[in-house]
Amino acid sequence: MKICRILGIALLACASPGVAAPVEMVQGHAPDGTRFYEDSLVIAASPAALFRGFSDPAEFRKWAAPISAVDFRLGGIVEASYDPAGHIGGSDNIRQAIIAYVPDRLIVFRNVQAPSGLPGRDVYPQTVKVIEFADRGDGTTCVTISGIGFGSGRDFDKLYAFFQPGDGAVLKALDAAYGSRK
Repeated sequence: MKICRILGIALLACASPGVAAPVEMVQGHAPDGTRFYEDSLVIAASPAALFRGFSDPAEFRKWAAPISAVDFRLGGIVEASYDPAGHIGGSDNIRQAIIAYVPDRLIVFRNVQAPSGLPGRDVYPQTVKVIEFADRGDGTTCVTISGIGFGSGRDFDKLYAFFQPGDGAVLKALDAAYGSRK
């Protein structure tokens, strides 16, 4: 599930800080009939630190993917390879276009290239990944990763089954990297 480390709407009532809480998960249908999911976790770090974990190339390499490039701007690309022999520009890398962001609060990605082995790879560009950082005012941040736009059909079903639980692993990795920093 390493592929999902860089991927990724409503905020959930997350567990109290200091409590080893599981990732909160919600699934549902949007008004247009597509499916969505939300995975949330409270992390003992500031929204600014967690946002930098996605937007700063050196920070992203530390926790998400050592073989990666981040061009953080509207229309920019986040690219990663989880193959130790991989390289930037590889045809089996994952590439996400940044379609929106609000500093320290929100990042929205759309897939533009996925590894050949990803279940539902061909429909992945029809979905969007939203990452929200909600300051709880107590030195913690509720981070929510939402996947939206999952239509019907076998390819969407496979893609949804892959990412819905997978983004919880992204949140846990983010917590392991930043949870002790404030």
